[in-house]
Amino acid sequence: MERGRILIIGDNKETTYEIRSLLDNQRFELEIALSSEVGKLVLDSRQMNLIMVDSAMIQKEDVEFLKFLQKRALDTPVAILGDEAQGVSTDVTITGEVQCFAKPYRIDDVLSFIRGL
Repeated sequence: MERGRILIIGDNKETTYEIRSLLDNQRFELEIALSSEVGKLVLDSRQMNLIMVDSAMIQKEDVEFLKFLQKRALDTPVAILGDEAQGVSTDVTITGEVQCFAKPYRIDDVLSFIRGL
């Protein structure tokens, strides 16, 4: 995915920008959403190649957002990032392509996943 569109969804500015900083100096078009509502609006209006979600967003038990994410994951790969990424992915059923990255993030692993899309 050379110049793909990536949506980064986080529950606060710090974690969202931490994820974004992993992709600095890369050739991706990045969209940032600091809430599930903004993330849904972006996904409804633009086609994305990857959805990157902070694991805290999934842990909030926002059932509507989880259903929305599950529906979108059928067409768009999802990367779950954060301290609880692996645990969250087993608690939530997402049938599309999902990859988990726990902290500390290994940038080579993240970039390899993205380029493999």
